[in-house]
Amino acid sequence: MNKKLSNILKVLFFLALGIFLVWLAIKDKTSEELNSIKVAIQQSNYFWIFMSLIVSGFSHFFRATRWKMALEPLGHKPSTANAFFAVMIGYIANLGIPRIGEATRCGVLTRYSNVPFVQGFGTVVAERALDVICLIVLFFLTLALEFEKIAGLANDLFLNALNEKFNALMQKKVFLLIIGIALLLIVATFYYFRKKIKNLFSEKVKGFIIGLKEGLVSIKNVKKPWLYIAQTILIWFLYVLQVYVVFLAFSDLAHLSFVVAMVITIFGSLAIAVVPGGTGVYQAIVIQILTTVYFASETSSFAFAWSVWSSQILLILGLGLVSLILLPLFNKTKKII
Repeated sequence: MNKKLSNILKVLFFLALGIFLVWLAIKDKTSEELNSIKVAIQQSNYFWIFMSLIVSGFSHFFRATRWKMALEPLGHKPSTANAFFAVMIGYIANLGIPRIGEATRCGVLTRYSNVPFVQGFGTVVAERALDVICLIVLFFLTLALEFEKIAGLANDLFLNALNEKFNALMQKKVFLLIIGIALLLIVATFYYFRKKIKNLFSEKVKGFIIGLKEGLVSIKNVKKPWLYIAQTILIWFLYVLQVYVVFLAFSDLAHLSFVVAMVITIFGSLAIAVVPGGTGVYQAIVIQILTTVYFASETSSFAFAWSVWSSQILLILGLGLVSLILLPLFNKTKKII
């Protein structure tokens, strides 16, 4: 199976999974319930949804300016416009195939700002590692504030499900046999191809590794490290704020606190990391959080989840398409490699 076909199948699988989850969420709802959800969305305060998009837009802008700071120690100074366009185009790519957006935005800067792909990719890997750290810090901060609710939620959503599946698998001798055979095949393959594996570390591969390393360590060499850290904190604050602002759009949810928005941001991020755009999974998780943990009405929770998700997807598509149009126009006088 070639790589292109494999990527297409992945997209179709995750899209099908998202559609299935959406169907699962609405299949038992009566026409009256669906109409109530429709009315809840129609009666929401669109001003706050619009403000959420403004907040989200600023988070994307600061991600672009933070990326510029990481590239400067490597001797590259792309324009803010090019960095922003690259980030937004990368987000569009991520809607199709998770994580391909990182390579896509690096490719954009390679073409339009002469930033070597490997170095740019190294800065993005470092950036993503930093984002994971931020997510972990945010999780523990939220855990300290909402320990009982978060612990119970994590247990219900993940631990119990994983434990049940693991116990069921361990009871099957066939599963243990497959694991044993797989380990033997891995060892045998490594032994058989050990010379070829060693030869992979050619000068070309070494050059790639060196370039990647330079990108990874670029963060510690930024001219204004505190500004870099401040922008990182600001980005994640805006991620939470864009969720909190939408609470204000629904009268039944306006009383929910910023901490609740932190909870939704954490678990919603996990959904988006698994499924392109979080389609279906994001809504299911958010609805469960609001209804089972914070006892919000299912109608308002459903309307809220879809309002947040759909507005953010539309923003990414809108800014991404505008970026695709403006990128060549902003660089028409520059040499494109």
